[in-house]
Amino acid sequence: MVFLSDFAFILVALFALGFTIFIHELGHFLAARQRGLIITRFSIGFGPKLFGWVKDGVEYRISMFPFGGYVALPQLADMGRLEGENENSDNPRLAALKEDIDDDEKDGDREDGKNDGKLPKISYADKMIVSVMGAVFNILLAFVLSCILWFFGYERTDGELTTKIGYISDTVERWNPIVEKGEKVTSPAKKAGLMLGDQILAVDGSPVEDFMDIQSRIVTGKLVTNEEKSRRLTRLSILRGEENIEIEVFPEIFSNEEIRTIGIGPKQTFFIKELQPDMPAIKAGLQAGDQILSVDGIKIFSFIHLVDYLSDLEDGQEIALTVRKGGESGLEQTYNLLPIEKEIRQGNTMSKRKLIGFTPAFKTITTYPNPLILISSRIKDMYHTLTGLVSVQSDVKLRNMSGPVGIVDNLSYFASIGFKKLLWFIVFINVNLAILNLLPIPVLDGGHMVFATIEKIRGKPLPIAFLERSQMIFVVLLFSFMLYVTVFDFQRLFSF
Repeated sequence: MVFLSDFAFILVALFALGFTIFIHELGHFLAARQRGLIITRFSIGFGPKLFGWVKDGVEYRISMFPFGGYVALPQLADMGRLEGENENSDNPRLAALKEDIDDDEKDGDREDGKNDGKLPKISYADKMIVSVMGAVFNILLAFVLSCILWFFGYERTDGELTTKIGYISDTVERWNPIVEKGEKVTSPAKKAGLMLGDQILAVDGSPVEDFMDIQSRIVTGKLVTNEEKSRRLTRLSILRGEENIEIEVFPEIFSNEEIRTIGIGPKQTFFIKELQPDMPAIKAGLQAGDQILSVDGIKIFSFIHLVDYLSDLEDGQEIALTVRKGGESGLEQTYNLLPIEKEIRQGNTMSKRKLIGFTPAFKTITTYPNPLILISSRIKDMYHTLTGLVSVQSDVKLRNMSGPVGIVDNLSYFASIGFKKLLWFIVFINVNLAILNLLPIPVLDGGHMVFATIEKIRGKPLPIAFLERSQMIFVVLLFSFMLYVTVFDFQRLFSF
């Protein structure tokens, strides 16, 4: 996790988020200008103005709260009026339009739907095109960035790309929301009889692409048993050797995030990256670049598998560690080591662990993802998240979503590990932003499209007073939601 002291990465993250918002609003702005709509303001952020300028009758500004942005279109939905700033604005065009808008508001409430005000009316096509173009521009940006990744490629670990199980936890922490504490229980994967090396083909009937896809579908799962006391259920399609197997796993709820887990990790190839001085590994003759293969004749499928094996050793018990010298093309060699117990920090606590003294490096593969496949995968992820949110059988909650603080933290993290990883995450954010803005909720683009469609069917405009009141209600709800998830962002960031 990246903390606020990493100032440079945070600046990069803020720029990336701001650029994403800018591109979204630019879509609305250019579409409105092309369709001949009146534009009074282009704002990145909401609330009081931090700085800005007026050009050709349009006020361009950066506002205080970076929760999004808007283009003020009096003929569609006047966000400036919702903020109560027309009267005090330094944009003379707003003052000139205010009387016209007030006239339209009075006329819009008339039963015949006629309008004698001075503000020009716009067509249904105008409203739909302008509303949808923010999402279209986000998808276009995602496509452009995906093409860059497709052309240059970016590195992923083989553990990210695989669907094979390389780690099965003996226990998981079952969260008890009543006492707000976890208790160790046998892991669902171990109970269900999953084995190291099993390849997961599908989760709940949906084919999976990689291990992130597997974890996402488990977390957003919506299946429960039909027993009197319903239990969470995940159905896995497994390839074991040459045999296809269907296995039912009963996930546990993990941590105060209250998300589903079954206690598995990916198969991964790892090497010795750095050796620590005066530790068993360097004393035995191990070298940087050696690939870990097995311990005491037991094949090791992942780094955490090795950590768990060492933790289960008796005090004073030696191990026979087999490695491939210099990497995957080297010769195998076995070393006898005596792990030593040391106290290390894990999160906010100190704990004792048996160590042999090296840090791992994981095998990376340069991938060239097809842009359309990359974007469609992100759309599917968002679909599973949103359907999980509205399903009573899912454990996905609003608190599990990230607000601006969480997004900036994740952007900072990806910025710290590489430019291409950052681009990948910006693709993810742009697809999510496009989908969220098309939801049929007032104040979002999808809400504008719903109102426009209702007006088209109705044959006359909705009263401006109704539009503004509904917008105001949902602005309050949106800000309340942002504050709500931001509280949990800070809890995750600082682990309190």
